[in-house]
Amino acid sequence: TFKDLKLQVICKKSDSLASTMYLLRKSPDIPYEDIVIPVIGDKYEKWVDELSEKITIASMSSDPKRIWLASEASNNSGIIGLVNCLRQEPGGSSIRCVFTSKGAPKLPEFNLKNQFYQDIAQKNLTMNVFKRGSWGSFRHLTMSEDDGKVETKHAYLNILTRGDLSSFVWVDSQLKYFREPADSILCQVYYAPLNFRDVMLASGKLPADAIPGDLALQDCILGLEFSGRLENGQRVMGLVPAKGLATTVAADPNFMWEVPDDWSLEEASTVPVAYSTAYYALIMRGHLRKEERVLIHSGSGGVGQAAIAIALSLGCEVFTTVGSTEKREFLKKRFNELQDRNFCNSRDTSFEQYILNATNGEGVDVILNSLAEEKLKATLNCLAQHGRFLEIGKYDLSNNTPLGMAIFLKNILFHGILLDALFEYKSYSLQAKKEVVQLVRDGIANGTVKPLNSILFDSDQAEQAFRFMASGKHIGKVVLKIRDEEPQKKIVPTPVQFKALSRTTCNPEKSYVIIGGLGGFGLELCQWLVERGARHVLLTSRSGLKTGYQKLCMNRWNKENINIIVSKLNAAKMDDAKALLRMAAEIKPVAAIFNLALVLRDAFMENQTVENFKEVCESKVTSTLNLDAASRELCPELDWFVCFSSVSCGRGNAGQSNYGYANSVMERICEERSKEGLPGDHFKQIILIPSNWDSFPIKGIPIDTFVFILLIFKI
Repeated sequence: TFKDLKLQVICKKSDSLASTMYLLRKSPDIPYEDIVIPVIGDKYEKWVDELSEKITIASMSSDPKRIWLASEASNNSGIIGLVNCLRQEPGGSSIRCVFTSKGAPKLPEFNLKNQFYQDIAQKNLTMNVFKRGSWGSFRHLTMSEDDGKVETKHAYLNILTRGDLSSFVWVDSQLKYFREPADSILCQVYYAPLNFRDVMLASGKLPADAIPGDLALQDCILGLEFSGRLENGQRVMGLVPAKGLATTVAADPNFMWEVPDDWSLEEASTVPVAYSTAYYALIMRGHLRKEERVLIHSGSGGVGQAAIAIALSLGCEVFTTVGSTEKREFLKKRFNELQDRNFCNSRDTSFEQYILNATNGEGVDVILNSLAEEKLKATLNCLAQHGRFLEIGKYDLSNNTPLGMAIFLKNILFHGILLDALFEYKSYSLQAKKEVVQLVRDGIANGTVKPLNSILFDSDQAEQAFRFMASGKHIGKVVLKIRDEEPQKKIVPTPVQFKALSRTTCNPEKSYVIIGGLGGFGLELCQWLVERGARHVLLTSRSGLKTGYQKLCMNRWNKENINIIVSKLNAAKMDDAKALLRMAAEIKPVAAIFNLALVLRDAFMENQTVENFKEVCESKVTSTLNLDAASRELCPELDWFVCFSSVSCGRGNAGQSNYGYANSVMERICEERSKEGLPGDHFKQIILIPSNWDSFPIKGIPIDTFVFILLIFKI
């Protein structure tokens, strides 16, 4: 038998084939000498000094006695984190742990002379946790993977990895919390066209910060235009700054147009960006006049066709470049005024000499350019004296391509045309937006604005659509069909259900509390919440605003009309914890509580003191207990109760026994809340984020902790 061989069974596992595996350990030849120290909650004076003394002796002994730390019938003990840290310190190999949770079957008081515990002592395992009727230990396991998909009425198309067109996914949108403000209206999207801006961004050829405004800070900046219906069934087409490739959009009613009765929604979707860009460039910036000469590059594209239509409506002489005979013949058929002499090749720089020859060396008055690099320079040479150059391509602008100043001796104007800039809330942008909308509306009325031809892809063919547009083979617009249009001209739309990647979003009609919110990580967490839709955040800090970075963040949020309140209330005091939650609830119902507070008093256990333990545990243990109790009473709509733990608790870190203890208590509190079904029904559980936030400081707290929250919240 195993006993005869002086082997003890540590673990036994059987399978359906009647095979059994044993994990065995050799029994000791010499009986151990043992010391037992009860670890009693926050009664630090009863065990900290004794533990410090015993582990000091053990560190200097060649054959130390085993030190048994015991925490009995407790749900809020930090003994696990304490032992994990002590095992990393001198003398730590002598540490053993017994932890029995409250509510477990009644066990005899821990005593190594008791037969019940002698088997535990003989096995000589470091961790001995009695939970749900059996002995075991805590272990780190890989989280089970699922597709993370949910059925939703509000989703948008995004790319998970820029440059990898196979990583397109539909993502759950925060528009499920949409409350109609004065400056936007919810629209059901039927058709969503692609634009070259989308292709350049998705392929990684254009950096996000090349887009005007603060769009680079958003998670998704794809999609500029759409066609669909309002909630009352009215058919509309419009422009949005981003997230236009979606099932629903929150659009500016002042940047939309009613769809004419004789247009389908598919046809209408081809109009907004193409004609808005062309009118903004040629009329508002280029001041194109009747009978002038104009060169329009990439004439078969959406903007190219729109620009040709506008120029011809003014009686201008139009030259345009195309990349194939097919595109040339298409444009000749669409615009009867165009003959072979009006066309050049866009695949090389031969158009330069052609234009100069066709204009007797004078050049053209206005150029609408979308070509890059050498073709851009060749295009500049086509400009006449006093000409206007309208650059709608973003590639050379973002790469800071040099032009050379000599070209300006011709008294020319060079305009960077960024339709995206009209979404900024500045006086010029607001006025320019009104003019663009009116120009397009007038163009529809006088017949200049007509739908462009389109190539349709289904909503699950995003990759194919982007690759096709990137190839440059299309004529007109590439459009994603989100849903079929009803035959009725006006009908209340039924929302469509999409299977989309689950993504954490915040309710703008709720408030969010961050304890320790002005620390480096607290500020980053606050920004993350704001990006996810939070509009009311309460931060606590013992010292208040002090650093320039803190003030920078506050100024940025104020400009975005985010309601940020900073409080010096101390959650480690029950009265303050309740006052804090009442303050947040007066703003909006409390949706989440995040405890980021920490105090560090690092030292090996032999140098630790009762005072150090109390200071460290107050910020984490006491504040979490107070917030737990107060939130049960004051936060009936709580969605998340989030505590931030540390690797010092889960894996152990020498010199941080008090910190490991405090974090372990927080974990036990979270476990109890989760077992009771708290905090609410959004995540159905408490979210505990352990990571090494002590060893890689950035702005005070390391960024890898932030990465953990992103992963657990399923970005």
